[in-house]
Amino acid sequence: MISAVEWRLRSFAGEFLERQGGVIEWLEQQDAGYAVLPRPLAEILECPPDTPITTKPAAEGLSINLGSQFWERVRRCFPAVSGLTLKIDALYLKKSSMDEPVARAFGFSNARARVSGALPERVEYQYWYFTAGIESDERWDDVFRVVINSRTGAVLDLPDPLTMAEVRVAELAAVPPTIPIIPIAIGTAARKAQDRAETFVRRLEERMRRDAQRLREYYAALLAEDTGRARGSPVEPAVAQSRRKAVELELKRKTDELRERYTLRLALRPVALVRLEIPALAVKIEARHRGVQTDLTVYWNALAKTLEPLACARCSNATFAIHLAEDLSVRCPACRAS
Repeated sequence: MISAVEWRLRSFAGEFLERQGGVIEWLEQQDAGYAVLPRPLAEILECPPDTPITTKPAAEGLSINLGSQFWERVRRCFPAVSGLTLKIDALYLKKSSMDEPVARAFGFSNARARVSGALPERVEYQYWYFTAGIESDERWDDVFRVVINSRTGAVLDLPDPLTMAEVRVAELAAVPPTIPIIPIAIGTAARKAQDRAETFVRRLEERMRRDAQRLREYYAALLAEDTGRARGSPVEPAVAQSRRKAVELELKRKTDELRERYTLRLALRPVALVRLEIPALAVKIEARHRGVQTDLTVYWNALAKTLEPLACARCSNATFAIHLAEDLSVRCPACRAS
């Protein structure tokens, strides 16, 4: 059984590969499938044209889990997506000691941490714009953005750069990413679409339950009517059984049609990427876990005027409650046991 995040990544990857001319054979509840890709696409993704595809880490084929290289290779297929690059030359940066703000904002469950310094840096924030649609008996559509710190992978709530007076168009260097930004953006967008569509989905579910109840009541009335006629005049048991079976089969058929009509089909597509470079304060933290030290960097954001969270290395969720795994990577409270 694949997880919800794996399912979202798999759905997006499958749709992308098919739009690029690939053919995917992947049974719904299987961890792995098979892909036949056009040779130019296979070269971009650095795999054979005929290749296994899986949501799990794999030495061969296409692996589309959060830690794989698949997503960064996919970026090569979207040269037009990174078309808008912006910058803000100067913003106020906090000058006082960061010890107290860090102690208030962050909690370390299994490590001792101290601030070792703070330096001004220029940081790129990526604004991913998505369209989301759900098609069923009705249709729901929305457009929204996901903002990610390209250094830490933390998902943030920042203002739209196109509304900022200080912003100007600029040439930004293409810096190879050190974190899997694309799957973070897609996973966050899928969760955001799910949250925004909650009322729509709940209304559809209520309508489906109501329609299913009406079906059951209608066919139960048919069975009761046949039973009433049978009491008035003798009916062969075989005939009565045949009628009951016919009604039950018709109810099943109608119920299957109802489920198909209310099936939710989600489409999630990135439509634009805006890269914004701004001044930020990089706060260096020394964290010691079981006598071993690791260095973390958190950012004081000059737009939000507050410290940013870190991203969990396992689920990518933003967190201020830090748990260090055995490899000293950051875990959120939900992932601390894994």
